[in-house]
Amino acid sequence: MSPTDEGKPALVPALIGAAACLFFIRSGFLIFFFLVPLGFLAFRFSPKTAWAGFGMAAVANFVVALISIAAGKLPGLEAAWDILYFSVMCGFFTWIVAPLWVGGALSRVNGAMRMVIGSVLCTLVFVGILSRALADAAFYSAIKMQIEGITSFYKSGSPDVVQNALLDSLTPEFVVETMKALVLRGGGLVSCVFIFWISRQASIILARIFGSRYRGASFRSFHVHPNFIWVLSFSILVVLASSIFKWTAPEILVWNVLALCVILYFAQGLGILQHFLLTAPPLLRLLLPLAFIILVFSPGINAVLLGLIAILGIAENWAAFRQPKPKGPPPTPEA
Repeated sequence: MSPTDEGKPALVPALIGAAACLFFIRSGFLIFFFLVPLGFLAFRFSPKTAWAGFGMAAVANFVVALISIAAGKLPGLEAAWDILYFSVMCGFFTWIVAPLWVGGALSRVNGAMRMVIGSVLCTLVFVGILSRALADAAFYSAIKMQIEGITSFYKSGSPDVVQNALLDSLTPEFVVETMKALVLRGGGLVSCVFIFWISRQASIILARIFGSRYRGASFRSFHVHPNFIWVLSFSILVVLASSIFKWTAPEILVWNVLALCVILYFAQGLGILQHFLLTAPPLLRLLLPLAFIILVFSPGINAVLLGLIAILGIAENWAAFRQPKPKGPPPTPEA
């Protein structure tokens, strides 16, 4: 999108997009797609339409939460967290896909930094919601019932002594502590970035299906600043030192910095792959993205694949994979 995008927002598409956004967030099964309608409004119509859709969705969600409180279906504090989470996630995603062109510093924040800033702040909200949920007796009881059901199912069908012993160690306390450790040490940040990125890509694909051409920047133009490698190196050293000397607070903070570094280098690795994909035959350009999606959702293989892409991005600090080719005929060697 560019600062020249003028005109009034398309109110009917904005209303439909807001309704779809609210439907997905309340559906349970389709909750993962609740941001896609806002991205579709931005890429298919205009930034103003996306912001109009966000405003309508936020107001509608607020009204639904109030109705749930009045009907006794949702406690007031849970409704407040619900309103906050929905508004923050939708608001920052709209800023990512449809930045506000109002001048000043906000207009100069590029897409990658908007996604990073939005993910960090949404992670803080997510951690607050999770901390309250884990302290709730009903939530803890639900986790316990799920674990007992899973362990009894696998133990009844397997005589494996080692497996059954491992299942016995899968207690609710262990699951809760593991969830807290993963979320606080970069898991929450990675989840927010993943949701934002997948929603953005799905929005672009959906807009293309309906005839719009994406005019924004791609990963091919994304570069991590060379000095960022020192942040990555320092983060690894601090994580190792924190694990040795039991520095809990610095460890949590630096794990998130390390996760952010890996995310940025992963994006740079994707940019390198897209750069080389431009010169590939059309059939290969169609098959490779499909193969990539299949591999990403393949357990075990996905971790190796994502790690290799991040390493590829790190390697560009020393190898110019996307160095532009010189134009014109090659120079004539001197005799």
